Amino acid sequence: MIKKIIKKIYIYFKTRIYVNETAILFENFKNVIQTSPAKIIPANYNNLVDILNFQNPKYIEIFKKFLDSGDRGYFAYLNGKCVHRSWIQFGEKEVSLLAPFIKRKIKQNEAYIHYCETAPEARGKNIYPAVLSKIVSDFKNKYKNIYISTDIKNEASRKGIEKAGFREIERTRIIVILGVKIKKYKD
Repeated sequence: MIKKIIKKIYIYFKTRIYVNETAILFENFKNVIQTSPAKIIPANYNNLVDILNFQNPKYIEIFKKFLDSGDRGYFAYLNGKCVHRSWIQFGEKEVSLLAPFIKRKIKQNEAYIHYCETAPEARGKNIYPAVLSKIVSDFKNKYKNIYISTDIKNEASRKGIEKAGFREIERTRIIVILGVKIKKYKD
């Protein structure tokens, strides 16, 4: 218990003492149909516990709040086990591109994909691009723009995003020292 608390404190301070990060924002420009061996289904209150296969139990409450606020989620399953999650927020709200430092407002007719993760044992099976493709297929007629972002250092995420038909539209860099935003600029 003490070890977990110390680790949380360390991570908190490490991410706030000095941050020099760049977020890349992507917009969907065409739906590139992707396939994978995973079964992709919408998240709902009844299947949230399925994420315990690869996530901490605290995420169940986080995802309940997402559903309560109108967000939609998708889970991907391999051999009956949940191995991926992605969530979508919808218009007229502020979204975090690089929490908590880089935020952007999306409009009523826009959607933002966030909180994506694939279990380590399921990576390399085209699950992430397949989920993104499914999301775009389900929402492209309802929303003018669909966005997603990732940290510039996350090359695997970038490749999956681009494979699903998204293109980079902007980069935003943030420098934070001792919790104070020193500089934010777009490349």
